[in-house]
Amino acid sequence: MIKFSVLMSVYRKEEPGYLSDSLESILVNQTCRPDELILVKDGPLTDELESVIERYQSLFSKIKIVTLETNQGLGIALKEGLEYCTYDWVARMDTDDIAKPNRFEEQIAYLKKHPDIDVLGSAVTEIYSEIEDVASEKRMPLTNEDILSYMKTRNPFCHMTIFFKKSSVQKAGSYQPLPLVEDYYLWVRMAAQGCRFANLSQSLVYARIGNGMHVRRSQPAQITSWKVVNDFMLKERMINIKEWLKNLLLISAFVYMPLSLKKRVYKKVLRK
Repeated sequence: MIKFSVLMSVYRKEEPGYLSDSLESILVNQTCRPDELILVKDGPLTDELESVIERYQSLFSKIKIVTLETNQGLGIALKEGLEYCTYDWVARMDTDDIAKPNRFEEQIAYLKKHPDIDVLGSAVTEIYSEIEDVASEKRMPLTNEDILSYMKTRNPFCHMTIFFKKSSVQKAGSYQPLPLVEDYYLWVRMAAQGCRFANLSQSLVYARIGNGMHVRRSQPAQITSWKVVNDFMLKERMINIKEWLKNLLLISAFVYMPLSLKKRVYKKVLRK
């Protein structure tokens, strides 16, 4: 049986109810439970969040808390938390999402049959708030070849679904503090190291979305971060100069697109 850690990071703006839903879904409701949970407190938390964490700590002895004195952002929080993961297989989970009961069972079954895979994700069911309120199904490329092709223009994984080898991630330099694309930047660096990728076709996570997601995609900082990713791919000859220019033009146009139009693009184009 594959032993694995779950890696999560929480900060003070998270909804306590969402955190509780997330922890319940991975510690209680899974058909295959994790061997440990590493939860990074990214800066001071509210009393309500602390109360949720304390409740689950009292129920599960294998929760390790990593505390950062100040908010450092997701990249640094995950890099720090990864150092505390005991096992080479690590599952990522976001603190506002809900894992379906068979998530870990399905991923472990696949990895047993495909030991060459370094990173495994899945499709997600996007919801507005509750699991009954479905917005869309987000499906990703499945094979290593299709993922590498998709990676040239877009992030080929839903981060909250990921199962990866800690050793492979650290060999590629682990997570880096690159806002909004910490995971995408990691995948392209792992690709340059020759890592192999896969996605499962079935949805294994309920991912909460809303206006906040679209607002985050409107931050000019996203252009700067995407340029770092594209500069790396150009340097590694994963893309050519025409592809580099096209990518930067498209992300710039998307960031400054009106919010109403951005929502339609997500629904009609990016979710197909």
